[in-house]
Parts: sequence; structure tokens; C-alpha cells
Amino acid sequence: MVVLIWGGSSHAAPTRSEYFAEVAQICRKYGPRLDAIAPADVAEPANVLDAVRRALPLVKAQTNEVRALTAPKELRPALAKWFALHDRRIARLEEAVRAGERLDLRALGWAYVQFELLGPPTARLGSAIGMPHPPC
Repeated sequence: MVVLIWGGSSHAAPTRSEYFAEVAQICRKYGPRLDAIAPADVAEPANVLDAVRRALPLVKAQTNEVRALTAPKELRPALAKWFALHDRRIARLEEAVRAGERLDLRALGWAYVQFELLGPPTARLGSAIGMPHPPC
């Protein structure tokens, strides 16, 4: 009698290029919609709140779709760092919405500026990993 036991799954992790092609496809899906939201001027809190309210669900959906992809094993530690930075940016957007809803304009402006300041380091790390440009 012979018993065969398979380990793992029948679906292998994608290659690096296959993974980033999937990421690029997600970015192409959300990019135009995000690009249509004009960057807000922190001196105009109502515009900041409007822009953040429109962008936040798109950013979260895009991030969730990228996070749901199976990444090549060798990229997972670097992607974990990128997702941590990206999650901090999303948290600042959520903080901005909460501040705007309670009419705390100082906190709204601070959270939005923090979101913006986290952009370059997140983009640099994404670029170093191989994220498509513009980065998700």
C-alpha cells in the first residue's frame, strides 16, 4: 500500500514580476479615481475633510486588495515594513476624518500633514521593494 501526502498548496506563490504585475493592476484600478481627488490645502479645512473623506475608502480598498495578494516569500519581510508605514498613513487619514467631524481644525490639519509627511518614506521603501510607480 502506498500513501501519498501533499504538503502546501497546489497554487505556488507568484514570482516577483508576477506579484508586481498584480499590484500594478490594482493600482491602475484605483489610481485614476484617487488622482481625481485634488490635493487639499491645509489652510482650507473643509476641503481637506472633503478630500480625505473621498480618498479614505479608496485607499483602504486598494490596500486591502494588495494585502490579499500572495507575495513571494522573499518579499514578505520588506512588504510587512511597507504595509506598516502605509497603515500609519491610513491611520492619519482616519484621524483627520474624526477630527473634522468634531470640528477640531487643528487636529484635522495636523493629521493631514502627518499623512503627507509619511508619503515620501513610504514611497521610497515601496520603490526599493519594486512597487509600481506611482506607488500604491
